[in-house]
Amino acid sequence: MSTIQAQPPLTRRQQHRAWRRRKMWQYKSIYLMIVPVFLYFAIFTFYPLGLGLVQSFQRVPLIGKATYIGVTNYQQVLKDPIFIKSMTNSMLVGTTSLLINLAVALVLAISVNEVRNRFSKSLIQTATFLPYLFSWTVVGGMWLQILAHNGMMNNFLALVGLDRLPFFTSPVWGRPVILFTNAWKQAGYFVVLMLASVVSIDPTIYEAARIDGASRIKQISYIIIPQVWPTIKTLLVLGATGVLRNFDQVLIMNRPATKDSIRTLLLYIYEEGITKRRIGTATAAASVVMVITLVITVVVRRMARYDQDASY
Repeated sequence: MSTIQAQPPLTRRQQHRAWRRRKMWQYKSIYLMIVPVFLYFAIFTFYPLGLGLVQSFQRVPLIGKATYIGVTNYQQVLKDPIFIKSMTNSMLVGTTSLLINLAVALVLAISVNEVRNRFSKSLIQTATFLPYLFSWTVVGGMWLQILAHNGMMNNFLALVGLDRLPFFTSPVWGRPVILFTNAWKQAGYFVVLMLASVVSIDPTIYEAARIDGASRIKQISYIIIPQVWPTIKTLLVLGATGVLRNFDQVLIMNRPATKDSIRTLLLYIYEEGITKRRIGTATAAASVVMVITLVITVVVRRMARYDQDASY
């Protein structure tokens, strides 16, 4: 007489695996729709990152097999005075641009909010945001023409009896031109987000402040800025990830006289990899930039989180 042996009960891990398989089969159509996204990131993001990291430890000739050379590329990059100068320029230009854009956006948002005519308000908002929609190829070319030696700006200065300014022939003017044109183009994006926060402030708060005799400056200091501070923190975190990513503007607007004063890290990588064909040092520099960007992002996020915790 045969006996039927009872199967041992499933362990907790086996039960969890069985439950997970059932859920995956239940939502198989959703997982299938996610597959193309994973493939896209795998092919166009993770694979290039991995390949670049591998090449940063190699000498990569244009023709032939790459050879492993350890951390030599990193040593060359970190000892290169041009790289150090480029990193300094990137930090100064990126940080200053972010702060200027935030300040300009706050002033414009407050000013636009004061406009009562709806048509005029919409017109100002459109004019403010419009430059952000254009590429740096268009914006850079336009300002190159305006600020040229015989451009509109210098012709106007000569017309009123002033000397022409060497915007692109003196290293002194390199950074100011980059900062000004960056604010002209990018501040409009910040204005839209800042204005949304300013508009959402309860009007009764302004009324109570006016009854208490608060001036407009005090209303801005004690009402508007605290109310829009969460938006400012968000923009700081978003802007921190792009502090070192200024490339197309500098590539288009740099000139021999101003190149050393505005060369950024991404332009340095471009010159090493494309112009000089030094793939190894270019990928090593790119890896350093990625690490610096991650550190900046983590620090800014923690500062914002600490400020949020302290406010409660």
